[in-house]
Amino acid sequence: MLIMRAEGGGLGLLIQTDCSIQLWKMKTDCDGVASWGLGRTTELDKLLSLKSQETNMLIPGLEEENNVVFVWADHIVLTVHLESMKFKKLSGTYPLSHYHPFRSVYAAAI
Repeated sequence: MLIMRAEGGGLGLLIQTDCSIQLWKMKTDCDGVASWGLGRTTELDKLLSLKSQETNMLIPGLEEENNVVFVWADHIVLTVHLESMKFKKLSGTYPLSHYHPFRSVYAAAI
């Protein structure tokens, strides 16, 4: 389970169940009572054309700013953009680990 920003803002959760991910969002009713609601479910094995019986799949990281999740399956790492559902295989073979995306911003010299 990963804590993330929900679609449309607010608090969200990304939960992996076998070869799919569920995106949950905290909702508040008119009385101010908060509850969790399922936003959507994505079947990663079908999206990535993987055979679910033979595939071990884990979510080792999330790049929250761009809504991208890292997926480790069969010793390869892919990135999946959660809004467009476009995915990209990262080059090389990676051991299972946690992934922490790094982004750098700098001011150009004048």
